Amino acid sequence: MSDSSTSPRRSRPPRFTECRTDRQTHRAADRAVSPVIGAILMFALALALLAILQTTAVPALNEQLEFQHNEQTQDEMAELETVLGRVAATGSDETGSVSAGLRYPPRMFFVNPPPASGTVRTTDAATIDVVNGHATGETADYWDGAEKSFETRAVVYAPSYNEYANAPDTVVEPWVVYNRFEEARLAITEQDLVDGRRLTLTTLRGERTTSRTDRLSIGVEPTSAPARTVTVRADDDPMRITIPTELTEDEWDDLLAAELDPASDPDNDRYVTSVDCQQDPPTPCGRLTLTLEPGATYELRLAAVAVAGEVPEPPATYLTDVSGNATAIPENGGQKLVVEARDRFDNPASGVTVTGDVDGDGTLRSVDATTGVDGRAAFVYEAPESVDGSRDVTVTLAFGSDQPRQEAAFSVRVMDTGGSGSGGTSAGNGAAPETTITNVDANTAGARDRFRVSVDATDSDGDLDRIEFALRDPETGTVIDSATASASGGADSATERLTADGGDRADEYRIVATTADSAGNTGSDDRAVSGTGS
Repeated sequence: MSDSSTSPRRSRPPRFTECRTDRQTHRAADRAVSPVIGAILMFALALALLAILQTTAVPALNEQLEFQHNEQTQDEMAELETVLGRVAATGSDETGSVSAGLRYPPRMFFVNPPPASGTVRTTDAATIDVVNGHATGETADYWDGAEKSFETRAVVYAPSYNEYANAPDTVVEPWVVYNRFEEARLAITEQDLVDGRRLTLTTLRGERTTSRTDRLSIGVEPTSAPARTVTVRADDDPMRITIPTELTEDEWDDLLAAELDPASDPDNDRYVTSVDCQQDPPTPCGRLTLTLEPGATYELRLAAVAVAGEVPEPPATYLTDVSGNATAIPENGGQKLVVEARDRFDNPASGVTVTGDVDGDGTLRSVDATTGVDGRAAFVYEAPESVDGSRDVTVTLAFGSDQPRQEAAFSVRVMDTGGSGSGGTSAGNGAAPETTITNVDANTAGARDRFRVSVDATDSDGDLDRIEFALRDPETGTVIDSATASASGGADSATERLTADGGDRADEYRIVATTADSAGNTGSDDRAVSGTGS
């Protein structure tokens, strides 16, 4: 009999336990892998989002910055035109500036393009032409109606953006600023070429091309300034001004609307009768011609400025009289003659040597024969000690060649004042009056030199007319103060006050009294007196 307690037991297969263990292991592995996959997916999504932003949002943001930058540079170019005008008006150096380029702000995780650059350059030279402008006096030797030409340029700012593809160039012509697109030109300032009868022609000189990614300074120097006004007129044929410009005729019609007067109405303060372009719109004008109303007088202001160094000043072109012409002095007297050398822009020319010549009696001596910064030279004409009858003398001052425009003629009448203490000039009709300065009461206290002058006059013909008093500079003959008193009969007297103040005061004066009768005969007397000037 067998013992069941000792019988071997069949073992159960381990398959079920092993499978359960594998499943647990896989679940643990899955739990470990899932965060990694999630992180990878999130990183990939972030990269994709960054790529989208890099290719869409960043360019859009940069384009907006470039647009704003371009608006700023347009304002700066308009200010540059204002600087050109101020330098032309004052003759003083100034500096303009343009934010030529743009640097983008840093953006974390994003890549910016390189900084945007801009170029400032001057255009090729072109000419301003003025036809049929006539001046008066000595200036008419230059402004004689013949065509005058003046070289000028424009300044262009051309941006080179990374995103703003249609950004315009901004152009500064000396009379207007505008944006230049591929198919259009749009003015961004008003024109300052014509304002009623005032014509302003500022020329721009110098060659420059500069590219930058930051702010660019532009020095503006006067080469012929400050602008001077010359009065010109066109009586028969109209005066015409032609300028180079890339604006269209339509744009100029708008800019000059307040100045246009096709009917030539003399009472409406408009003087531009026509606006004509070399090329029809929409093509840029090329050359614009303004025709001005004839019979009117215009104030022409010319100047030249430069935006690059080493631009030479224009040479002297003509000479004009300033003071001393058409004067009368007694024998043994003197008269100061002043001329001004000017360049082709009507502005003073320094360093010009002037010479003189006398046609008639008397001598000429120089005070300043070489022109200074004001363009002026001075001479003194000295009359003979004695002349037999009044006579006219012509003094000619000149420089360079014998061209009429480089000469200025002065007419001086020398009065016969012969006699002892009394001078007389006979007009051939009766005797000359006799004149005597009887008293000079001087008061030189304070800021003025004052002289109370008493004169006795007699005339054998009994036809006294007037007594003239003059306080003169003894060196130059320049009249500082004058007065006239009436006289009558064969004997009369008069007292007048003569004054010198401020810069007219001198340490010595010459008082001249001249009596005239109704027939034109004259007689004079003079006396030297002391003053308080230096």
